[in-house]
Amino acid sequence: MMEKSSAGREEYHFGNCIIRSDTRELLRDGVAQKIERRSFDLILYLLKLEGRVASKDELLEHVWGNHFVSESVIAQSIMKVRKAMGITGKEPGPIKTIHRVGYRLASEVRKAIHPLGEATAQRPSPRVLWLPTECPLPGADLSWVRYGLMSVAIHVLQAQGLPTVSASEAIRLYDTIEPPNPVWEDQAQTRKESGLPTVHTRMTACGHAFRLEWRMQIGDAQLGNHCEGPAPAELALRAAQQVALQIRLRAGLQPVQGQGDAPGERVARLVELAVSLDQVDCAVPLMFGCAERPDCPWPVRAELLWVLAQREDPSTEALAQALVRAAQDAQEPAREGWARLCLALFHLLQRRIEMAVEHAMAGVSLVHRVTPHPSHAQALLLASQVLAQTGKTDEAMVFYREADSIAGPVRSTALVCRFKLVQCEFHHLGMAHAPTGDAHAEALEASRLLGMTPMGAWVRIFCGLQACARGGFDACRNHLEAAVRAADHAGSPLVRLHARLQLGTFLARCGDQSGLDACVAGMARNGDGQTPLDLAVWRWLRARQLHLQGDATAALPLAEQAMAELSDLTLWWPEDHWLFVLQVALVANSRGTALAIVQRLQARLERGGQPLRQCTALAAQGMIDYAQGHTDKALAQFEQTRRLGRDTVMANILLFGHTWLNLVDGRNPSLGHLAPAGQWVECTLEGRYLCSMLINKPYWALAKQRAPARVGTATEMMSHEVADAQGIRGGHYATHLPMPV
Repeated sequence: MMEKSSAGREEYHFGNCIIRSDTRELLRDGVAQKIERRSFDLILYLLKLEGRVASKDELLEHVWGNHFVSESVIAQSIMKVRKAMGITGKEPGPIKTIHRVGYRLASEVRKAIHPLGEATAQRPSPRVLWLPTECPLPGADLSWVRYGLMSVAIHVLQAQGLPTVSASEAIRLYDTIEPPNPVWEDQAQTRKESGLPTVHTRMTACGHAFRLEWRMQIGDAQLGNHCEGPAPAELALRAAQQVALQIRLRAGLQPVQGQGDAPGERVARLVELAVSLDQVDCAVPLMFGCAERPDCPWPVRAELLWVLAQREDPSTEALAQALVRAAQDAQEPAREGWARLCLALFHLLQRRIEMAVEHAMAGVSLVHRVTPHPSHAQALLLASQVLAQTGKTDEAMVFYREADSIAGPVRSTALVCRFKLVQCEFHHLGMAHAPTGDAHAEALEASRLLGMTPMGAWVRIFCGLQACARGGFDACRNHLEAAVRAADHAGSPLVRLHARLQLGTFLARCGDQSGLDACVAGMARNGDGQTPLDLAVWRWLRARQLHLQGDATAALPLAEQAMAELSDLTLWWPEDHWLFVLQVALVANSRGTALAIVQRLQARLERGGQPLRQCTALAAQGMIDYAQGHTDKALAQFEQTRRLGRDTVMANILLFGHTWLNLVDGRNPSLGHLAPAGQWVECTLEGRYLCSMLINKPYWALAKQRAPARVGTATEMMSHEVADAQGIRGGHYATHLPMPV
């Protein structure tokens, strides 16, 4: 859908709706509607056929590129288009369904063509009404907040070229719009409409800082976000920038006083604002429209390519190759380097690991040909992330430090957050030579000013994983649930998928069947499941579901397939995932699969001997030894793993196996041995089971003498099965270790 329109800007009119090809907007009653990129591609393709019927196969080929999707996605996209048009009930609107054939657009659609030089949006932007800030906090020193933040916001909006209602008029209108004692959580029912884009704000306490929430009604859309920090005025400035971005994206490419009037320059400035706020995903439709123009600025093409690579969009390779050729013709090695680094990210997510490494190293080599400047930091950061996830940790660390030195001391909030985020990734990957300091706390602090954005969601994910590794399950759940909310709000598919992967895995570890079911259902509601990575994550969580239900035999093939698709993506496949698949194989009595996993881990260890890889291989061999009845050998293996897995999420998992082996070997572990695990003991099924065994150790000895596969409690003898201890179905602890993987 990257075709160029030589005739000019195309508009399609039908009923109360307008579709604009250049800005990729669907307007209803003059207000831009939220619509996914694929859905817009679908309606635009049908429009260009001018009434001809398009078969389902044709749509799958030209809109989706036959990219691992089924015919059902067409019906889903048609439904989303009709929803954006405001069509409800049985009325199909202008999109006609031809039974068992395909779809076509009705003849009442009118087409209009405007010269390319004409401004995209000649309609005047409506005035923005920013109301006084609610501030329920006590204290005379905050009395200025109510009207002072409004003045700051109005100044920012006007600097962005947006007309505003004056402060005095906003104060006068406040009483007519705001009811007495308004209920913030249910503003749609308690606030009256003003007929203008209206911004409501509220400031509350957030620890030792402040939290400013904003919500805006613009047409039928309700938008909102929040930001946190110690300075209320800075929060108002940030909130006003977020509001200005959303309004300008919906209003089109209107010129801003004092800035260049060229459409490409206006897009570039708007994209720059979106990048600084970490909301570049919102500008994708605008960037697509601009990319079709020959005068599209390089920063717009570069950001678009990066977003497409993260989304695994099939058009990524074509756009990247076009940018590589353009950069070569213009002799711009830095631009060619960026294009190749985006290709590296795309190939990484597609599991083409060798190609990812090749493009990453080529991209860095090209970037190094020119004099370093601050924008190179972004490229080197991207290279370090890709290489770290492919196991090239030494090279990744070198490029990270180089990026840090180039960026300099003065950095935007988004760039600071990104540096801290990369540090969190390094720690999560177990890179022993990662930068020192509490990267998670620093990243969380940096992300607060951004609010519910992709980087904010990523930071929450890593904070949750760190809390889990330290035994803080309550904090882990809070972080991961906040990450899912932020990812859904931000609309970035990659972080949304990763957030659900981590939350689902955590819920499975806790034995929370209903929570895991809701997490998997959330993937379907958000339209996930169309890329190979989506499908791999779904298989993994489905395997977790089945295993939790006691059906290890059905879970094993799904877990194996997910392993084959994710095992080289270290952020998506941490070391403990190997142990889960091995455990499922043992529970399902598939010794061949279990041995194959151990052999694969040994072969992987020969290619690179990082401590975590050594730890995983030893633990896997220990699990096999225990299943074969060699308790002494298994205990020796696990004693080595404890040292290698220190300070990682593996440490607590291995602690359970090590404690159990000591108990089986006739040693005398106590509950104190499990103290370092924190909430792992009380929140996991295996933790509660092992705890009950340690409490009843005198009866363990008696049970062991009578039958090796039987254990006892203070009141009765029981089979050595999970089902008899904590209601977990399937699996015998006589054949596999009770580890909460």
